[in-house]
Amino acid sequence: MYTETTQTLRLSGSGDTKEGAFNKIFSQIKQVVARQTSDLVVRIEPVGVSIVSATETVKHERFFGLFFPRKRTRYDITVDIQVRLGLVQVENISFQQQTEQTAGMGQLVRQR
Repeated sequence: MYTETTQTLRLSGSGDTKEGAFNKIFSQIKQVVARQTSDLVVRIEPVGVSIVSATETVKHERFFGLFFPRKRTRYDITVDIQVRLGLVQVENISFQQQTEQTAGMGQLVRQR
């Protein structure tokens, strides 16, 4: 019923800061795991992170080509994250069936 498994996910994120790029990556873990498994996920624990690629892009821009020079930095990161999952296999649970019958017209009239 309860099993633990390990998966490796390849995720990528981008942001204006290094921390922002990693935050986007870690916020994707739950959605990706939920899409990949049909079981009920009760625990997700990142075990290891290895960086596949990391890119820093710097743009120099100016307002109207002359005024207010500034540098804009963007970080793009792709990582392989190894996660340990705690799963409950819902299809292996045997449910007992109970049937309830709604009140008929005769019971409703007697209640008044």
